[in-house]
Amino acid sequence: MDTTLNRRDLMKLFGVAAALTTTLQLPAAEPGAPLFFTKDEFAMLDTMTDLIIPTDDHSPGAHEAGVAAYIDKSVAEEFRPEEKESWRKGLASITQLSQTMFHQPFLELGKQQQIELMKKISNNEENPQSEPEKFFTQLKQTTAFAYYTTSIGIHQETNYKGNVILEQFVGYMPDEAKNGMPAWSPDK
Repeated sequence: MDTTLNRRDLMKLFGVAAALTTTLQLPAAEPGAPLFFTKDEFAMLDTMTDLIIPTDDHSPGAHEAGVAAYIDKSVAEEFRPEEKESWRKGLASITQLSQTMFHQPFLELGKQQQIELMKKISNNEENPQSEPEKFFTQLKQTTAFAYYTTSIGIHQETNYKGNVILEQFVGYMPDEAKNGMPAWSPDK
């Protein structure tokens, strides 16, 4: 049996492989669908991030900045299974707490009830003990990071101008400095 391939046979083989590749492709995900979370989990995440950083008269909030989409993409790309599981476990703990407090899922609560639940899980932020409290800390830190790395967070919220030359840097002016004496004066 001859096991050598000539150029012509190799090209036929590549052609068959290319044809199989195009016919065996999986369908694309639904446009705009979450990459990791279910639609309900994503909606819950979006609502919670927007409660943490809401829209105000100064700038848009977390929803408009796409914070939930950022978190979804980050968790989908995470290679550590325990990190992925922590998000699912955290959202499930919020659903369970919502059922305990209000006998309804979080997304079916009114805004005031959602805020009440968020206040409850944020009360022990410095030393979280329960699963919902631990999840709140993770969610708040990630929300703040994601928001302040978007154009909305950087430019509209903080008014960051970028690398520009300032004619004068005013800096922070404490009340003592307004009397004509610099705040750091050695005469103090």
